[in-house]
Amino acid sequence: MKKSHREPKSSNPSDSTSASRMHNRSFFHGNKYATAFALGLQSSMEYRLQFFIGLINLVFPVGLQCLIWTAVYRSQSHDSLYGYDYEQMILYTILAGIVAKLVMTHLEHTIAEDIKSGGLNTYLVRPVSYFGYRLSAYIGSRVVTDTIMIVLMTAVLVIAMLQGVGIVTSARLGVVVLSLVLAAAVQFLLTYTICALAFTLQEISYFFVITTLIIQILSGGMVPLEVFGETVNHWFNLLPFKYTIYFPVNILNGRLSMDEAFSGILIQCVWFVILALMARISWKMGLKRYVGIGG
Repeated sequence: MKKSHREPKSSNPSDSTSASRMHNRSFFHGNKYATAFALGLQSSMEYRLQFFIGLINLVFPVGLQCLIWTAVYRSQSHDSLYGYDYEQMILYTILAGIVAKLVMTHLEHTIAEDIKSGGLNTYLVRPVSYFGYRLSAYIGSRVVTDTIMIVLMTAVLVIAMLQGVGIVTSARLGVVVLSLVLAAAVQFLLTYTICALAFTLQEISYFFVITTLIIQILSGGMVPLEVFGETVNHWFNLLPFKYTIYFPVNILNGRLSMDEAFSGILIQCVWFVILALMARISWKMGLKRYVGIGG
């Protein structure tokens, strides 16, 4: 009677290397962007502590700004300041903090590290778009965080309406959702375009800190843009920044009419196209200078 012969498992290290290569190949030739989305989602669930730290970073600045505005309104005799009464100013401050968390990407250092360390090589030698991968992973990483932020924003709006500050109708809510999606898209493209500077600048981390702060101020994330006066606001209308935070917030709090909201959404779409072209051109020029050491 013949005995069945079983081949022993190979202990050759090259087998594990081959398996790893097969895994990488299945990733890049499979549903690669869905996989990137799943990886981003998994990463956001693994780093829960980072989310809670981010939440604290939201509460403290917003709370401090509310205290400052409270002191300012108490010290002056007028009920209105820069076109906002006290309740409207507090509502704007809270909503601006939440919307900033929804639309700000914070991908600058990650993308710059890929460029500087040579990690970009992985995407250049395989049939996968680096932009598509980063976008898919970014969307996946924001699912949990943005869901919580939306719940928090809804609670703030409900409390505000119970206090008689602002009214959000179902029609306005649909416009708000569209404006937030476009705001996030504009901000992502803006960040991606700025990151192309990493192909040129040797040290860019400090530059990102400065540009992030400037963008948040010009976007209305710190204070309402009316604070800067009519002349400066006229120039703000020509830039994309106000359409990422200031614009969605003022749809939410009811300060913008529906006609103004639709006009703003049209401008968001225009900036989306412009920034998409700028991102494509800047990265195409940057890749010509890319050396790809490391990776």
